[in-house]
Amino acid sequence: MEEARRALMTQLLAAECSAFLAALRACPAALFHGQPRTGHSAAWHALHVMDWTRATVQAGLGDIDPQRTYGYLGLEDRDWIKAVTGPTRATAQDSAPTIIGAVADVFAGAQDALHTAPADRLTPKATFMALGKQRGVLDSLSYHVRHIAYHRGQIALVVRELS
Repeated sequence: MEEARRALMTQLLAAECSAFLAALRACPAALFHGQPRTGHSAAWHALHVMDWTRATVQAGLGDIDPQRTYGYLGLEDRDWIKAVTGPTRATAQDSAPTIIGAVADVFAGAQDALHTAPADRLTPKATFMALGKQRGVLDSLSYHVRHIAYHRGQIALVVRELS
């Protein structure tokens, strides 16, 4: 059963990662860092999804690094986020190609982690500790696929507003 779960989650994660990267690549360079009236730039959405992928997907599948820091989780005013804030793979000031490249690398690592995760990480009872909270591995994977889709929609709204 774990292999069926792996196959399904692999398909869903790969499809959403591909669609998200396509949305980033379709965002005109002049709009990528643009700030909408409310919310965040496309650059921020990219970095946010990248950091949450590193924090939940990779960690849940066994790539736990207590020294890993993040810069774009959101909720930066909360103590549990402040505790893990630090250097990240890219920043909002980096160029669009640099940010997209970092996101693509993290997505590839997440998909590889899913492909190579031990079968026991894909059972309904598998959990991991991330960002001060015990999380279910499958719950985190399925939630994160939806989270990526949400932010893909946010990027579309940014582009529409700033165009």
